[in-house]
Amino acid sequence: MRLWFIYALRNLRSGLRGFWIFLTCLTLGVAAIAIIGSLTAAVDRGLAEQGQPLMGGDLEFSLIQRDVSDSEKQYVESLGQVSRVVTMRAMATANERSTLIEVKAVDAAYPLYGSVALSGQQSPGNVYAKQDGVFGVAADELLLGRLGLKIGDSLKIGTELMQVRATVLTEPDRISDGIVLGPRILMSHDAIAVTGLVQPGSLITWRYRVKLAGDTSLAAAKAIVDGAQSKFPDAGWRVRARDNAAGGAERFVERLGYFMTLVSIASLVVGGAGIANAVTAFVNRRIGTIATLKCLGIANRDVFGMFLVEIMLVGLLGIATGLLAGAVAPATLSFLAGDIIPLPVTSQVEWLPLAFAGALGFLVTLAFAIWPLARIANVHGTSLFRSTLAAQTGRPNLKYLLVSLALLAAAAALVLVSFENMRITMYYLIALVLSFAGLSALALGLVKLAALAPRPSNVLWRQAVQSLYRPGAASLSIIMALGLGLTLFVTLALTDRTISGELRAGIPQNAPAFFFLDVRNEELISFKDKAAAQKGVTTINNAPMMRGRIVKVKGIDADKAEAAPDAQWALRGDRGLTYADTLPEGSTLVEGQWWAADYSGPPLISMVDEIAEGLGLKIGDKITVNVLGRDVEATISNLRQVNWRSMGINFVMIFTPNTLKAAPHSHIVTVDMKDGDEAAFLNTMAGEFPSATAVRVKDALNTVSALLGQMLSAVRGASALTLLTGILVLAGALAAGLSSRSYEAVVLKTYGATRRQLLQAFAIEYGLLGFASAVFGVIVGSIASWALARWILEMPFSFSWETAVVTAFVSMVLTILAGMVVTYRALSGKPSTYLRNE
Repeated sequence: MRLWFIYALRNLRSGLRGFWIFLTCLTLGVAAIAIIGSLTAAVDRGLAEQGQPLMGGDLEFSLIQRDVSDSEKQYVESLGQVSRVVTMRAMATANERSTLIEVKAVDAAYPLYGSVALSGQQSPGNVYAKQDGVFGVAADELLLGRLGLKIGDSLKIGTELMQVRATVLTEPDRISDGIVLGPRILMSHDAIAVTGLVQPGSLITWRYRVKLAGDTSLAAAKAIVDGAQSKFPDAGWRVRARDNAAGGAERFVERLGYFMTLVSIASLVVGGAGIANAVTAFVNRRIGTIATLKCLGIANRDVFGMFLVEIMLVGLLGIATGLLAGAVAPATLSFLAGDIIPLPVTSQVEWLPLAFAGALGFLVTLAFAIWPLARIANVHGTSLFRSTLAAQTGRPNLKYLLVSLALLAAAAALVLVSFENMRITMYYLIALVLSFAGLSALALGLVKLAALAPRPSNVLWRQAVQSLYRPGAASLSIIMALGLGLTLFVTLALTDRTISGELRAGIPQNAPAFFFLDVRNEELISFKDKAAAQKGVTTINNAPMMRGRIVKVKGIDADKAEAAPDAQWALRGDRGLTYADTLPEGSTLVEGQWWAADYSGPPLISMVDEIAEGLGLKIGDKITVNVLGRDVEATISNLRQVNWRSMGINFVMIFTPNTLKAAPHSHIVTVDMKDGDEAAFLNTMAGEFPSATAVRVKDALNTVSALLGQMLSAVRGASALTLLTGILVLAGALAAGLSSRSYEAVVLKTYGATRRQLLQAFAIEYGLLGFASAVFGVIVGSIASWALARWILEMPFSFSWETAVVTAFVSMVLTILAGMVVTYRALSGKPSTYLRNE
């Protein structure tokens, strides 16, 4: 070992010539994994460390549609200082315009941690106070633009006129409130009480934040969470500690980081092919040195060890460079965009993701280096006396292949155990293996076909086709380099098209124009009559709506019940629910029977089939839902399949009418319009029914579309990195055979071939390889995108011939350009140099 290191270090004193593509491929792959992992961990740490200001307390007790009871309030207040926050959606009207807003009513104690910053450095108490008979509010700057307001103007919220006295600059707990569809309005509890918005059954969330007295540790807060649930089992409230201040955002970041890491792993594996090419070129350059060492009596084992150490030292340099990029990523993002991004990012080094990226880079480097290095055993001392045309023949010993496969298996196991969703990770790894196997089969099949095909009559085509299967041809490396990157490119491009088409093209034809929430029972008939009288209104539908939380599944507490990953969301927080005597439009009964219209027996429930399956439920099982503080245990009567893409009124859970009809509730109303003035319609309905909240479907879809677009853009960036790595691997594969190409070009020019003819032959050869890669990428990428659409997104797959043609064209152009750039040097060789050496 000492001899190996001494030789490797002395050999590296000559520099890194020939290793730059090797270093670039490895550094890009490791850096991508390290940066994504570090940023994800930094956000997680930021959310944990800043949980108190993000939540506005150490604990939060939240309820929907009802306030706490006296006993519950007494318990909460016994824990420490309490701040009461009320949030709901409403409509704001001014200057004959109406828009959706997010109302937040706070008390004098708000926020318990952090601070609210208002324009003009005004005190929140002064802004919210009642002056000259008018309450004041602080509004998001966006609201002023939508309604054409300025500071000092008035707007109508519910039935009350209020004055805008400041704009909201900083709201520390905004992220903990979940998805915000409209601009924020801050006001006092006295103000919201006079708006007429607070009615029995209204979709209002009451939040009680607690600043603990005494022990404020996270462990103490979690203990209180468990104690509150057991002390008030029927409360139906959601209790969370500060480590779960932004659960939705945290899950989104984790999932985004997960998918981007998987794509980056593909980049690293593609880079492994570049490592193999670089090591092959390295061995070719050192054949004379290897032969000399063997003539001096050095054993194969020692020669192999010397060069393996040299390769791994260079690899460690690339890994270290990639890890350095990952180590500084959180601090860099915090410095450059800390005030822009809505999530807290810590700037310290995240060691765990760096260790993961480093270990993965090391295993991949070693696995892809051992097999080409094993060719050293086929180099004999007699190679010193052979011409440059003498190619090395024979396969390396099988044990080297087994070692490489074992290292790749170890890397796969590391990836598998590093992520929570092992099933999807395993499928992804299997897809990678199958892709590489398919690309290898494609390359070998193309080479075999070229060898068996009739010789073309055109000399340029004959030369190009024969070059595909000549000794030392880079056909396999080129197809491997481009194939996987193009497959990812096609998969993401078609998936993007599927999502965009579903959100922007198909939905406007089927979806209602507006959803109206909090339409009161006593106003329902007049509301529908008024809406029907408006120009352009075609269809009006309604359904009763309440909120409830699943607390038990088959008698097991929801937080302990087993659920499939795609059904876990149903157990988190409150869900919308309804009652109905007939099967809703857009639902198809798939199992069980619907109850009779006059059913008056024990509570029955209808559930969406995929959620029931994910929760392990079947017909006859019991599920307990807390509605307005009362636990309702119902028997599953039937299962439904729902076409959610229709954007009609549908719910995961539907109860029998006799179960919930007497409970306070409001209605959800959908309105379809055609050729109507949506703005005028919205203003009319907001003026007549100020307590009803309108959600314009197009605006909501644009919000979702923008969110998905940002996620796809991030993953697309990682995919572009994979494609870039593939191009570098392609360049490395061509560079590995540059010496033989130069000799070949010299011989052909000696026999009269012109540089133009050689360029044309090279272009045809590389074009064929690029086209083969594109065909593979289009076919496999389309299958992968179809599978995503069918089983993950549950959307109709949208194939695009334009994407397929562009992919094929881009693939051929990239291959030809890379080939021309690298092999152009081969056309500049002087015959005299090679003839003298021969």
